[in-house]
Amino acid sequence: MFEIRRFKNGDEDGVVNVIHRTSLEVNIRDYPKKAMEALVDKVTPEFVLKRARDFHMYVITNEDNIIGVGAVGPYWDSITESSLFNLFILPEYEGKGLGRKLIETLEQDEYYKRADRIEVSSSISALEFYRYFGYGFKKLGNITDSGGDYKLEKFPKISYDNNDKTQYNMRPYINNEYHNYYDFIYQVKKNAYKKYVEECFGSWVEEDQQKYFEDFINQVKDDTYIIQLNGKDIGFYNGLTLDDGSYEIGNICIIPEYQGKGMGTKILKDVMELHKEQDLHIQYFKQNPVGKLYERLGFIPNGETDYHYQMIKPSEKHLKK
Repeated sequence: MFEIRRFKNGDEDGVVNVIHRTSLEVNIRDYPKKAMEALVDKVTPEFVLKRARDFHMYVITNEDNIIGVGAVGPYWDSITESSLFNLFILPEYEGKGLGRKLIETLEQDEYYKRADRIEVSSSISALEFYRYFGYGFKKLGNITDSGGDYKLEKFPKISYDNNDKTQYNMRPYINNEYHNYYDFIYQVKKNAYKKYVEECFGSWVEEDQQKYFEDFINQVKDDTYIIQLNGKDIGFYNGLTLDDGSYEIGNICIIPEYQGKGMGTKILKDVMELHKEQDLHIQYFKQNPVGKLYERLGFIPNGETDYHYQMIKPSEKHLKK
């Protein structure tokens, strides 16, 4: 017999078990093992008790065993905005409609009903679940947080959501038994640059390029993202903050069937906005006509190599001086 009720002291060990197991058995498919282990270390009984004091926490029970948890509370102490927190259900109870019942319970809570806007941080695996309930991608700021979770929001009082079916997402690069992004990125990069490599060096030597790519991905893997559109992997992006504080825009590569639709330009503009307080560096093959786009976006020449043009866009704070 399933029941959803408010958290009470003594529930904390059961809640910890739910969060630990779900993180290490489900979410680990989409996140680095190190990140999930760090989360597990953070979630202690004391952590749960504090969350229960700060927010309205609910648990799902089955014959007095805690099998799920979720909470709702103020968004950074706001009285007009709220957030959902820590929604987890044990893996063996998924697919039984309990997630829906938990969301419905949270959306009857006073913190939800008083809010003009609701925000939730969604794991990769839970994205479509939240979108089903009308939570859309945040319109302002980055779409994902530093840990790779999606930042979603909903506007319940005006029956509005921004569940834009054309909104792209960027999820952190991982390569494990569930996602073979190593081969995906190699193929996307090959499709994007093969003709330029052949023009510059006379041929594309597969064995050599595989070795170059292995070195490349090992260097940038922590700053690389898979670009998705409507749930489909359509490309990748990488960039890096340099030692001098400036930002280097690396690659924005889109698979052929999604090229020419403005996706690359949209992503570039979003990256530029996100890093507008930093000087921006970018380079491209000399045969690539993309330099005209960069000029229109405010980049200026900043040197060249044998095969690449280099450009820079000074930060807004530098332009104001």
